[in-house]
Amino acid sequence: MINIISSMVIAFAFAVFFVDGVNAQEFGKDELIKASKFLEEKPFDKNAKNIRSAAFVYAADTKEVTVIICGGEITKHIMDKKNKNGSELLAQYAIGMTAFKLENPDNNDENAAQLAGLESVLKTYEAMIAEKPKTNHKGMDEYVQKRNNSELKALVDAADCGKK
Repeated sequence: MINIISSMVIAFAFAVFFVDGVNAQEFGKDELIKASKFLEEKPFDKNAKNIRSAAFVYAADTKEVTVIICGGEITKHIMDKKNKNGSELLAQYAIGMTAFKLENPDNNDENAAQLAGLESVLKTYEAMIAEKPKTNHKGMDEYVQKRNNSELKALVDAADCGKK
């Protein structure tokens, strides 16, 4: 499962590197953090695709932090083939975790980073379905419900991706 995720992430990184627009090489820590928040609020903005691409390339290439794309329960609904926004949400997962780690350099709790990434995904998802309701996904709605019921941290803690 991890190899499949890694392959998808690498393929996505190569695909987004060649998108016209925002230059990933001009991205730094501050731009990544701003991009993460922007994409959570305006995931379908006319510039979102280019910003997402540059932010994802930065997240993959930066030496400042390392992120773990956790499989299993944390990403199964993001990666579901029926999820019409899956690729954007997977990118946001990595971008959100990167932003968290850059903003909290002394926090070495991988589960906290995973939770921040997943929360970023859910903010993005909610903005997406507010604009395009037909792109909702039952599994993503389950994640939203878990967050609303204060159960999201338990999901992340159970996966314990930093220990694998």
